[in-house]
Amino acid sequence: MSHTVSESNILLCGSSRVGKSTLINAICQENLSKSNQSLNSNTKAIEEYSFESSFNDSIQKTIFWDTPGIESWNEDDIHNYISPLIEQIHPICMIYCASPGSFALLNHLAWIINECHKKNIFCALVCTNMWSGRNRQIVVDELCRVLNNVHPQIKSTKEDGIIYYDNVALITMVNSIEYIDEDFNVNKPQSGIDELIFGIGKCLQRDFMFAWLRTVSHNKSFWKNMSSKLNVLFQIPCEKFNNFYQHAGNFLDFLFGFNNDDYRSITDTNTKDTDESIFFDAEMIEMSEDSHKSKLKFIVKSIDLGVQLSEILAQLGSNAVKSETTNEQEIIITAKFNDDERLKAVCNLCQIINDGQVICTIVD
Repeated sequence: MSHTVSESNILLCGSSRVGKSTLINAICQENLSKSNQSLNSNTKAIEEYSFESSFNDSIQKTIFWDTPGIESWNEDDIHNYISPLIEQIHPICMIYCASPGSFALLNHLAWIINECHKKNIFCALVCTNMWSGRNRQIVVDELCRVLNNVHPQIKSTKEDGIIYYDNVALITMVNSIEYIDEDFNVNKPQSGIDELIFGIGKCLQRDFMFAWLRTVSHNKSFWKNMSSKLNVLFQIPCEKFNNFYQHAGNFLDFLFGFNNDDYRSITDTNTKDTDESIFFDAEMIEMSEDSHKSKLKFIVKSIDLGVQLSEILAQLGSNAVKSETTNEQEIIITAKFNDDERLKAVCNLCQIINDGQVICTIVD
């Protein structure tokens, strides 16, 4: 059987020993093979990390193009080598890595961002190994300074710990792997990867977005933890998304435009093995009572989900829904009920769904 092969390219920049390969392994959850090539038959070299994934009758190949030693390049080098490379590979995006443990103020970053902007390439500036040094905020501040100088007309916004510059660039911090410092008894889990993947994806144009999502199709943590955000982003009814989120390849094929028969055959197959709740980034944390009304409290990991949950609670009979943001960028939703029986019913329903053993769909 013949297979259609599609290729996605991602430009990877940053100094040596800043955790670039660790980051892309965390993003893709794949074993990437490494090879070396030269740029335009000259002395400048690049390293190529790649892997392949199968989707029905198609094969998706993803290549990360790394430029070791780029910190020593001058402005002419950036223009003469990065610009032709972008023309050659048409990258989905550029990911630039900087680490608190080995960070230097380098002029080459502004030059790279300028070259990417000329070619409409989205830039993700990532502070990697965020717990390896105390100056992680200095790294973020410096990255912001560079972007503010390159794009003075763009006002940045912040969501889920990520700083966005419209659909042009973002800045964030990640911990690609578990960080352990036995001397100081410090243990920090992997963090920020799922949010980075989603942040890049939602800023890309349609075709690039789908190519990016195919790149991370085997990252189960992303599809699980970002389920509600993806549901809102694509405006897919909950029952459909619930059938797809565990099967990223089928979900992406659906986005490309499967017809109803194709969709029905996929969902009929997938629902047999699906036994988990759709939203993994929200949970009910408390049921309390006061002298006048009873209320439920929920902790929610995104503003979009908070809005959606508030609307649903109102439909279920809550006569007052209040939300507040915590210092951890989480949303606390408080829903008051005059009817104790209704409150207990909603509470019991949430607890049953959270157990992961119930699938609910609308049927005729």
